[in-house]
Formats: sequence, structure tokens, C-alpha cells
Amino acid sequence: MQRARTFGDSLKSAQGREADASASRPTPLTLVAGAVAGDSLDSVAAIVAASLSCPVAIAIPALGEPVVEPPGALAAGAAEALVAYAAGVIAADEVAVPDLVADAVAVHIAEQIVGIVAAVTIVEPDGSPAPTVTAGERRAWLDAAAAAASVTALIREAHAAEPGGSAADLLAELSTGPPVDLQTFLARGRRLGVELSAGGIAISARRVAGDGSALALTRADRALTGELSGIADGLIAARGGDRVLAIMPVDDASRALTKRLREAGLSAVASAARRDPARLHEAVLEAELLGELRVSELAPAGVQETYRLLIGVLLRERSELEQLRDQTVWPLSDYDTVHDTELVATLQAFLSHDGSTTETAEAMQLHRHTVGYRLSRVHEVSGLSPYESDGRERLSLGIKASHILEAERRLRERS
Repeated sequence: MQRARTFGDSLKSAQGREADASASRPTPLTLVAGAVAGDSLDSVAAIVAASLSCPVAIAIPALGEPVVEPPGALAAGAAEALVAYAAGVIAADEVAVPDLVADAVAVHIAEQIVGIVAAVTIVEPDGSPAPTVTAGERRAWLDAAAAAASVTALIREAHAAEPGGSAADLLAELSTGPPVDLQTFLARGRRLGVELSAGGIAISARRVAGDGSALALTRADRALTGELSGIADGLIAARGGDRVLAIMPVDDASRALTKRLREAGLSAVASAARRDPARLHEAVLEAELLGELRVSELAPAGVQETYRLLIGVLLRERSELEQLRDQTVWPLSDYDTVHDTELVATLQAFLSHDGSTTETAEAMQLHRHTVGYRLSRVHEVSGLSPYESDGRERLSLGIKASHILEAERRLRERS
């Protein structure tokens, strides 16, 4: 198969990265020792690729996408063929070795095969195989890489089992606010194979009934969450029994995960990207609030954007959002409580029907004059006219502010 780019150019960068890591030339033994010390799969693959002068791939499906060094050395089709080959080896199926694989070694944990380490064939422009090390040297490096990959996988499993070390624990921590120690938090993510130093996007997904009410996650939903947590490059976990929460790096993977959750019948919404990892908790709260408010990409134009802006106000200065609610909606709520009326409900219906008194009356099964009377009372009590653009906009923002604050209260009570 054709490579995505020339290996010689990519190798220089890989060798440069490794040159800074150690003054002495690495050996298969030091490779395993490095894994024990905490080296990542990327580091293992980069060292072996530099030593063998060919691309190296480590495919362990349970840990996500295959690691390829140098990055971009495999075309998309080649990567897919490698993953399929690894799956066949794990399942002990009779699978043909892809043309791109010059040699491969299975990665074992005890008696179980969990993946492969493969040296990739380099083809020169004239179609002949590029020169490389001897077969014995290549096999020694691949054996060492498989052992190092096994150690890395075991370390990840051990850290995930530690108190506070699972994806669910990290997501729960972000749900309560910023991490106490950001660098420690990022390091805990790396132990799970997730790199969030460049920020991320939060995704909240729920199962919603036809009337818009929330449902508990099904057994299939939980199984899907477990499956995705094993293959996605992010933190994913069921939370609270009624929703799936995830933090993904800022790339196409977040869109792919959101699409996959929606295809499974869940209502999924994503936060705006936070490039600063210190603000990942803001992404989580934004996604959780949008999910709690049942605001999706299918909402009328501008609705989701308005909610996002108001959530931003909540994150920046909570008192400003409370003031907006208090000056618009709360006088109406108090009036409804004292006089047993439905001013707030009527106003919400009026706004959702684009200011049409007739459509509001039909939706609420009221006479049009009754709706008109109630809206006049809204004006008298709040000082804002729902018939005028400025008053209607203020009232609409006030209702949304009230919804956000109430949704935040519900989330806090369930956490």
C-alpha cells in the first residue's frame, strides 16, 4: 500500500524527538524499562521506528486507535487494514497478513492476546523494498515493543482501577468545578490514554421520551458507553443513571462521538471548545446544562446560541444572570403564586408561538381575549410589554435565565 508521506522526512522528526530523550542509544531492554517508568505507546513506537528505520504501528483495540510513528506514515486505508488484521489475530481467526506488514508480534497480557506491534514495509519509488535491519534485529525490537505495550496496557488498567483514577471519577471531578491541581488532573488523564493539555469539548447525551421527559439509560445504552470508552480517544462514562458524559480532544473525534450517540437514539449535545484545559469544567457544565434544558441542534434558529451566551454569563458572573431573572420573571412568578394565575405559562406559550395571540390561545385552549388579558397583566406586573420588541426580548431572556438557574439547581442536587 502507498504511504501517506515520505518516511525519510518523517523519520528525522521522530529521531529528533528521541535524541533529546536520551544521550545513549536505546536498546530493546531499555525500551521495556522505559514502559515500566511510564513511557507512552507513542514513545515506544517512536523509538522502535527510529531503530528499525521504518514506520511502526501498535494496535491494541481496547486502548483506542492504533499508534503510528512517525505520525501520518500510513494512509487511511492502510490503518484500517492494520486494525482489521489486529482484530483477526486477537480473535485467533485465519487472517491474511496485509502487504503493508513486514513483520508483526502479538501483544499478550497473561495468556490473552490484546493487540499487535507491526513493522511496516517501506517501498522505494522503483517499487523495491527499502533496505532495513536484519530480520533478527527487527524481531528483537518488535518483541521488546510488544512487552513494553503490554506493560503500558497493564499500567492503564491499574490506574483506572485506583480510587479516583477512572474516567467516571475524572468527569465527576470536572462536574464540581476546576481541578484542584490541573497538572495532576492531566497526568491522571494520560494514564488512561487521554491527552487534554490542549483543551477539549464536552458531550452530554440522554434518552428522551416523546414528550421530552428524561428516561433512565437502558442496558444497551450502558453497553454502548462501555464500548465507546474502550475505543474513543477521550473520557466517557455513564453519569447519574440518566446520561452519558464525555470529554473529547478538540478534533473530529468529538463530532464522530456525538454522531454515534445520536445514531443510538440518544439526544446528544456538545459544548463549545475550551482550548485552555483549566476551563474544561466550563465545557462540562455547558454540555450538562444544554442537555438538562433539552436544547439540541434541532432547536429553532438562535435558541441554542442564546442559551450558550447566557450560560457564559452564569460562568462569568452568576449574579448578573440572577439579576436578569429577578427583574423580569420573578415578579410574574410571585404574582402567579399569590393569585393562582398562569402569567408565566401564558408568556412562555406566547413567545414560543412567535408572538401570535391566536396560536397561543389555540395551544392553551383558551379564548383569544383571555390570552390578551393575561399578557396585559404581564405588562403591568413586570413593567415590560410582551407586544413590544424590546420588552419581549427582555422577557424571553429572563425566562431562559430562569430555566438555566433551575437546571443548574437540579444538576447540583443529583450530583
